[in-house]
Amino acid sequence: REIFAQQPNRLFVRILVMTEEHVRVIQFDRGGALYSPLIPYHDEPDTLMRLIIGLSSVDEAELGLDTTIQWGAYHNGTGRKTPGTISVFNKTSNQWSSYRMRGVDPVFQRNEIIGRATRMWHVVDSGGQILVVKDAWIEKKREAEHYYLLKARGVMGVQQLVDYEDRTGLRHGELKFLRPACEDGVGRPFENKVFQRIVTPCYGEVLETSTHEHKIFAALHDAIAAHERLLDSGTLHCDVSLGNILFGVPGAPDGLRGILIDLDLAVRVQFHQKPLNPLTSGTLYTQSQFLLRGYGLRFRPAHDYLDDLESFFWTFVHLIYDEVDHEQDWAQGFIDAFESNKGESGQAKRAFLERRIRISDIPKCWSEECGHVLIAFQQVMRKVVREKEAIVKSMDREWDPAQMRNLHANKRKHYQDVLDILDMVLY
Repeated sequence: REIFAQQPNRLFVRILVMTEEHVRVIQFDRGGALYSPLIPYHDEPDTLMRLIIGLSSVDEAELGLDTTIQWGAYHNGTGRKTPGTISVFNKTSNQWSSYRMRGVDPVFQRNEIIGRATRMWHVVDSGGQILVVKDAWIEKKREAEHYYLLKARGVMGVQQLVDYEDRTGLRHGELKFLRPACEDGVGRPFENKVFQRIVTPCYGEVLETSTHEHKIFAALHDAIAAHERLLDSGTLHCDVSLGNILFGVPGAPDGLRGILIDLDLAVRVQFHQKPLNPLTSGTLYTQSQFLLRGYGLRFRPAHDYLDDLESFFWTFVHLIYDEVDHEQDWAQGFIDAFESNKGESGQAKRAFLERRIRISDIPKCWSEECGHVLIAFQQVMRKVVREKEAIVKSMDREWDPAQMRNLHANKRKHYQDVLDILDMVLY
């Protein structure tokens, strides 16, 4: 894990482990670890030599390094690498583009071995525009993020796509090409993943970096409006959270004061055609209580835009109660439960929706106006949740999809009810 962390251009790691009698090859990649049988190298010296020569290759790609990330000249006297370039090959245009790093280290990275291994870099294009490069290993069964970003081009308030690279089918672009095939009934099958790279504009900071209420209200307003536009374009975001709403650039006009980013868990809008769908996506602390309480139940309704609207509410709740020091001890139990397991999180969120919040329940560091926004937002979500519960009940038996379609027919009102709350304090 430390090798991956210190070498962010690392795609996989291969090492030799030797004892007095045996040698073994171990490979670590984004599907986990796999290893060879113990090889008696005294009996098979040629095998040992081949292994050593292979792991001593001067070919960086064969050693597991991404050759599209190149460091600059080493700093005189320190031996430290300096910012270099990241190149992107677009299959559609058949063109290479090169972006200059603004720093040696990624601005964000996930260090667990198994997973998406997301890396984000600040870069500059040839025209001097600051951009973000995002690398990730995406499950082959999912649509790539660039698919949804291409669909979202021109949708106001949604992250825009500048460039992308899809390594599907390339030798070092899919896990299945880095591993031997599994024998039937032997070992645990792994989930194939594909390396994807996207380039997007660099927006502002995440919401929790500010306690300026008007700025937060404006960002939430425009992100919610953007979510509806994205829905109308045929895409459901499915991962609304604190980290996926950014402030717009300084001086951004109305509509761009908050930017909805990260479409890597997005899905096509199909909750009308498939009212039952076990897929659960999102960030635990902001997932809707329906998705959490219904996890594993046969008749849980599919993820829909109402779940995402509820996620906007939980995002606001966390801003109020979890990002500042305050005296409201009662809220901490809820916050802790929201971030526990799915069942407890879902039950705690349902209870929070029914709790009658008063202005005196709002931390003193927030204004009374902010308290009124939270209370009104809670009332809207409580009403919607009750209406949905009346249709699906305990989610343990069949329910009428026509009733759900009737509820979804009020989509415009559902969004406008929330936007009106924010409009009252913005204008």
